[in-house]
Amino acid sequence: MTFSLAGRCMETGRIGFAVATSSVCVGARVGAIAEGCVVFSQARTDPRLHAVGISAWQRTKDAAETLSAMRESATSAHWRQLGILTLNGKPLHHTGTSCLDHCGGFEGANSLALGNFLGSANVLPEMVRAFEEAAGPLEERLQAGMFAGEAAGSEREPLQSAALKVLGDEGLMDADIRVDFSTDPLKDLGVLWRDWAPKAAAYRLRAIDPDAAPSSAEVEGRPA
Repeated sequence: MTFSLAGRCMETGRIGFAVATSSVCVGARVGAIAEGCVVFSQARTDPRLHAVGISAWQRTKDAAETLSAMRESATSAHWRQLGILTLNGKPLHHTGTSCLDHCGGFEGANSLALGNFLGSANVLPEMVRAFEEAAGPLEERLQAGMFAGEAAGSEREPLQSAALKVLGDEGLMDADIRVDFSTDPLKDLGVLWRDWAPKAAAYRLRAIDPDAAPSSAEVEGRPA
């Protein structure tokens, strides 16, 4: 009962994903990201499969071998929905036979949408279309895709949680935002993103060059 979207930006070399579901705390259970790779384990989720996928990717740098490692490690793979998007190459995915319709994966030029228990068969194509047509930062393109999926049918039960994660250079996350419980999690995710976006560069600088970084009060607009 989840829909997710992984995307890459060939201009900046950044990669990331967004996800929403009708249960709480989806950001704790679905999706993981490493340099050049996003992996998904959803439907009847086993978050341990993310570590399997990331390890396989770091060892092999091969998407097919990464997906194979996740499938081989999965207990009752017929309940699992798995996916991988790398910075280069074709997205790959697996949807088990017990996953609830509408379900499956849909590939774009630079994106991969996965979903199960969806409200219509248009959800995944619309997510990819909106992502591929959107402009701006990767974070906003991912959100555009998620809103398009919601508008096209969402999933069959009301959404409760969402997450957005984008990995930048030097191993630092440019966005790592979660809404763990909400009646409108994608809207609330957007609120958090708009608050975070102008502050992200300052917090990145605090990691790379703390002597040159502004204070927290300056970043947050509080009196010194």
